[in-house]
Amino acid sequence: MKDYSLKINGHNYDVQIDDVNENSALARVIVNGTPYEVEIEGAKTAVSKPQVAPAPKTANSAMITPSGAAPSPRIAAAAPSSGYAVKCPLPGTVLSIKVAVGDRVSTGQTLVVLEAMKMENNIDADRAGVVKQIFVQQGATVMEGDNLIVIE
Repeated sequence: MKDYSLKINGHNYDVQIDDVNENSALARVIVNGTPYEVEIEGAKTAVSKPQVAPAPKTANSAMITPSGAAPSPRIAAAAPSSGYAVKCPLPGTVLSIKVAVGDRVSTGQTLVVLEAMKMENNIDADRAGVVKQIFVQQGATVMEGDNLIVIE
């Protein structure tokens, strides 16, 4: 297991590379406590370890890919398992998350505070229910249409 502390566009990320499956070029990666299974493109089936390359200074912190690699899905683009997905209305940075998984929310309750165009925007619940999933974390960069939270 390797631990890395990365600072990308002023945001800190703690990255752990836990396990690399040498037979399929898959790696288990944990970014700020959220696990991901990552396919190492261009790798042969016998991979000893993933290569870490510095990101260009102009890189978007939510989507960093080595040059020449096809873009991979962004973190916040995860699909909800079931229920109603609250989507991001505009690109920005998550300032705070006002709910936790299991919280009961009412219509109009603020779920996430998003900074966009130097303004704070409240993302409110469109319906009442229980928070089942949260796809973002404080400091994450999100794009319009990204899933933020699932309410059932």
